[in-house]
Amino acid sequence: MFRTVQRHSRRFRGTVPAPRPKKKSPAALSKEALAVTQEVSQQTKKKYYDPSNVTLDFELLNANLVNKILGDSRDRVAKRLDQPGKRWKQDHKLDMEETIRQFRLYLMDGRISLQHNLQPLDIGDLVLLDSQSTLAHLVVQKPQDLKTSTYTLVNHEGEIVYVHRDQIKLRVPGVVPPSKVEELDMIQLEKKHPGLAPIGLPDSKFARSPEALPEGWLPKEEKLQKGSDQELLTTGDDFIMAQAASQLLTDTDVITYIVPTPVRRIISKPLVDTAILSFRKINSFTRVLDNVHKILQYDENNSLISLARSIPILELLNKVWNFERKYKLLEHADGQEEFRILNAQIDYLGIHGPTVLGKPVVEVPSEEYKKEDFPISSYIGFMVALAQNPRKWKVNFQHNSKVPLNVDILPISKSIDTADALDFLKGTGIKQFTRFYTDFVAKKNYKEPKKLKQVMSVLRDFVAGNIVEDRMLESVVGNLIRSIDHALDLRGLRKRKDVAYSYEYSKSRALEIITSLDQGLWCNPSRWSSSLNLPDTGVSPKSDLGKQYYDFVDQKFNTKDALSEAVKGASATEALLDLSLEAFEDEIKEAKSPVTDSWLASDFHQKDPYASVREDFPNLPIYCIDSATAHEIDDGISIEYLDDSFKVVVHVADPTSVLKDSSMLNLIAFEKGTTTYLPEGASLMMPQLISKVCGMDAPGKNRSFGVEMLVSRKDLETFEKSPTSEAAHKLMESIVESTKIKFLNIQDNAVCITYEEVNKILADESNCERFLQGTIDGQESDPFNLSRVASALKSVREFLGALDFPNESSKTFVDYKPKGDVEQPYFQKTEKGFRIAMVSDAEQVPVISIEKDVDQSQESKSQELVSNFMVTANHCASSFAIKNDVPIILRTQRLNLNSDFKADIKALMDKHRNGPGMTVQEMADFGKHMTAANYETNQHGHESLGLSCYSHFTSPLRRYTDMVNQWMLGQYLVKQGEWTKEQQKDLSGIANHLQICLMINKQAQRSSTRFWQASFLKQYFEQLKRGDVSEPIEFEFLLLGDAKRGDVRCKLKYFDQMKTTIVADDGVKRRFNSGEFEVGKVVKPTFKIKKLDMIEHEFTVELTST
Repeated sequence: MFRTVQRHSRRFRGTVPAPRPKKKSPAALSKEALAVTQEVSQQTKKKYYDPSNVTLDFELLNANLVNKILGDSRDRVAKRLDQPGKRWKQDHKLDMEETIRQFRLYLMDGRISLQHNLQPLDIGDLVLLDSQSTLAHLVVQKPQDLKTSTYTLVNHEGEIVYVHRDQIKLRVPGVVPPSKVEELDMIQLEKKHPGLAPIGLPDSKFARSPEALPEGWLPKEEKLQKGSDQELLTTGDDFIMAQAASQLLTDTDVITYIVPTPVRRIISKPLVDTAILSFRKINSFTRVLDNVHKILQYDENNSLISLARSIPILELLNKVWNFERKYKLLEHADGQEEFRILNAQIDYLGIHGPTVLGKPVVEVPSEEYKKEDFPISSYIGFMVALAQNPRKWKVNFQHNSKVPLNVDILPISKSIDTADALDFLKGTGIKQFTRFYTDFVAKKNYKEPKKLKQVMSVLRDFVAGNIVEDRMLESVVGNLIRSIDHALDLRGLRKRKDVAYSYEYSKSRALEIITSLDQGLWCNPSRWSSSLNLPDTGVSPKSDLGKQYYDFVDQKFNTKDALSEAVKGASATEALLDLSLEAFEDEIKEAKSPVTDSWLASDFHQKDPYASVREDFPNLPIYCIDSATAHEIDDGISIEYLDDSFKVVVHVADPTSVLKDSSMLNLIAFEKGTTTYLPEGASLMMPQLISKVCGMDAPGKNRSFGVEMLVSRKDLETFEKSPTSEAAHKLMESIVESTKIKFLNIQDNAVCITYEEVNKILADESNCERFLQGTIDGQESDPFNLSRVASALKSVREFLGALDFPNESSKTFVDYKPKGDVEQPYFQKTEKGFRIAMVSDAEQVPVISIEKDVDQSQESKSQELVSNFMVTANHCASSFAIKNDVPIILRTQRLNLNSDFKADIKALMDKHRNGPGMTVQEMADFGKHMTAANYETNQHGHESLGLSCYSHFTSPLRRYTDMVNQWMLGQYLVKQGEWTKEQQKDLSGIANHLQICLMINKQAQRSSTRFWQASFLKQYFEQLKRGDVSEPIEFEFLLLGDAKRGDVRCKLKYFDQMKTTIVADDGVKRRFNSGEFEVGKVVKPTFKIKKLDMIEHEFTVELTST
């Protein structure tokens, strides 16, 4: 609608007032509006749409007009709401009151536990789309096929919402049984009526069907043929929003869906009541969490600590749940009195023991840990309370399943420093810091602001993601960056960037500011993560001390013989064994205390604990195949030829026979959980001494943990000649049944060889010909027979349901070099990829190398050989443990797909088994439905590997889970006659802790690789612009999506971890429409960069004409 704007002359003192405009009558105004509307309608080329109801006849009397409006309204309500509700009731003969009562019980009396948290996203789950809201949605449908990745939700108002997993902030698993949700058919196809706009929602694809037309209507001939230029071109309208408008769906064949009113009645009140009850609990949880947080901030000397630590999410909830709330006393207490009252509650939290580095939070939980469950409303209220206090708690989520695993307890000292820094910046601090920074950049005399250290800490936490969902912090930091850049622009000190970051005042810009103040040293921000707790980063004093202890160990015993000699005479008193690592901090730093020597030596077994069951292994080669840069050699494979079978033994390093499970080295390794592999170097789970002593390549006498398997020649040949599901099952079952677990003595058996060398042997045509003719004998045939068996094992698992994903990737590594040692030109092409040096004012220069990972490529037969034997050995060892009731930590994965979906996947795998591999589109579709694997103690199988049980045994030098499982099997073999249920340790808490460690490390590794790949691109394009690149990179984009639904997702060769997209402009759409571009095709276009962000990992380009 339009209205006339009257311009009035301004009144000044002494002037004659302008006459007031004559007030127009309502009729005159209506005529004027109609005239304006007609004029606009005539001038515009597009059809003008009046959203008012044009069917009303305003010539009618008011009473008649009102009656018509009311009648039409009743008719619309009847057709849109009442009739669908009646049809639903006719189809579902239910006792409504009983059904409502059941749903209320599901939500109000539902419980959540550790076991629930490991389930994949499914129908019947509750999900929150806002981390600070208690309003939950119910999952009512999950993806039905590979092409669809959206989940269908219903909220408390009966509205349908489509989401991807990434949009979910919190999930409460298993609230309503999926069968109950499906039984109610909550989502119904809407029946359209002629001339009446539908109220339902189209699906995420705007699917069409003649059934969606009003009754008796026939489908009209489509004006736009599929794939036409007109369909793909941008018109300036929001296509999705226009299609979603209900008026435009009137009398169309676009399918729309509704939630019938009876269903709304069933779910609405329980969802609302759960949200209200959860909301009411937030205040209480916040107060208790504040008190618990205070307790965990003091050491035994009542001094504040500065260490961030982690605790499993449900363990913290359990502590809070059992906390005695003495609010009345606390309300009137302060200072020492408050501390005295809080300290009295420590017993309720189960906190005790040495506390020099903070009160220990997690000890190995009891069997009760996995049985504890909590009301759903309490869990939601608790999670929202945590989210509302981001400076005290940071929740870490498992990305795929959207469940929280643990919480970082952030030190109060950091919270205080953050608050001080923000208060300073909100006052005059931004001006002070801006003046300081601009003077620093201008190399003038500058005065450091009062809170420089605190502000720098805030910037690091902002960049590293240590504090999340803190809107005040984000706002203040954004204002600071804006002020700095504005001041730099005014003084001509900032070069305008040709390439934008994802956000104008982004984390990447904050990182640049940090870097310039750190003398230009470019650093991976993941190293500042409070969750990762890497040593020598200023994040964790405890990690620093652990590394000092490792260094002390490596320095003290630099050879295997030196350790053996020390262990022989080692002894320690009970009092000494009870001491903690912190008690020897000074001695460790000085590395000279004889008391420490004795205590250290007591970490190791003086005698082999498995001597009674250990066997001598014959003089056969054990092939240890790994990359040339491997830090630990922890596995190998041997093969022996029997008359009717191949005896294959997968040998694994045996640190559990050397290291005591009560040792300080073991406790440090348990806390780390796994070796952390970052592009700039590894932070080892174990000191290097353990690899020297226990690694498969250790010289002289050595020990191994062996998984012995017999591969029947007859069954193998039967499967190779006629690969069927029946033959596959028979071969795998015979291997599993033959499995024996052994602890072995070996001596100089290891033959260390690289993936590349094995590939050359297997690719040699003369060797292949001799093997096929049977003229290659003895150990020379070992690689070929091992490769043959491994290939068969892979095919067997595919028949068992394994999903085979080709792993084409690049590897990124960073080497810091002194500035004077960096070679020119700074950008160089290498044999396998590229290398670039990020030269700046810093003395240490990061040199980034990105290469194709040929060792892990699909064509690498050596990689296939090793991985398939390790997977089979892990499966066989797990089966042995389960068969003999030995508790171990299992690796499980549940995809949770319906039967039709599984059938489609099986058909797809069968299609590609003996033909070409999966297409890019198929792999991308598969990836949307994969769920994370978990460590747990209950057997659920590993679906993507096609195995009924699976665990980790084969990498004990870099994964703590493997050590635990070795210990358990070792104890079983030694104590077979005495093995009872009472002697079995509960492993649930340990499994949960190790799952958290693995998750945090994987996220850090992925984020670090993306950061360095983006840093490479940033430096490359800057050098390219300066003319310093003589041989430019020819970038190859693998198209993963089309242009119909926005920017085109791509995979950039060598830089495959980046979130790469091509802007979907009209030119790109035309190329897709013409067939020049298609999903799965590799293109090499010319382009200009729109976005490149190191922290958000985004690389967006716009194609230019060639």
